Amino acid sequence: MPSKDVTIFIRFPNESTNRILHAVKVVEVGGSDNLTVKPENPELPLEAEQELLIYFEKNRKFMQQPAKVEALLEGEEGVVAAMKTVGEPVSAESRQCYRVSTALSKLTTTFDGVGGCSLRDVSVTGFSVLSKKQYKNGQIIDAEIRFEGKRYVGKTSIQSVTPMEDGQIRYGVNCVKAAASATSLSKGVQQISMSVQRQQLNRLSGGA
Repeated sequence: MPSKDVTIFIRFPNESTNRILHAVKVVEVGGSDNLTVKPENPELPLEAEQELLIYFEKNRKFMQQPAKVEALLEGEEGVVAAMKTVGEPVSAESRQCYRVSTALSKLTTTFDGVGGCSLRDVSVTGFSVLSKKQYKNGQIIDAEIRFEGKRYVGKTSIQSVTPMEDGQIRYGVNCVKAAASATSLSKGVQQISMSVQRQQLNRLSGGA
């Protein structure tokens, strides 16, 4: 969580291709997930209910985290935005966790209520999925995965958007942290990641 009086950056979902970062100053922090920011540019198009990504430095690492604008308020120095962060911050510098391909496993996920979406790869923190629906970077999407007879559900945060030649879109997502549960989506991707890695290692070593 950024501290008061520091400058952080925000990125709008519709600017994901150009990766434009806009500077804002943290003017107030409340609890572990609420902060109020003042844009350096007063014409920055912030709106209530807007989903976006915030970028900040933590332990000398550049981090990113989904956030949502709760309200626009008139402050002493002009308009400020009250925001609420979602989930946990992840590195914005490089992919933190090794992702393993699940393309040959023919695994699918129910993504935003649409079943049968192909699961392309998975890590212990997230996965990538193919969908025909349009989403933006930073959006929070419900997901469900069934694996080895168990059902795992939770929310995901879209981190990357890649159009494919067949008209589908490949979304890279991180699981939004939630209360520990045997059926949480985070638990599911961990189980799948470890299982697929074991299978790949067995094939490489000539095992079953």
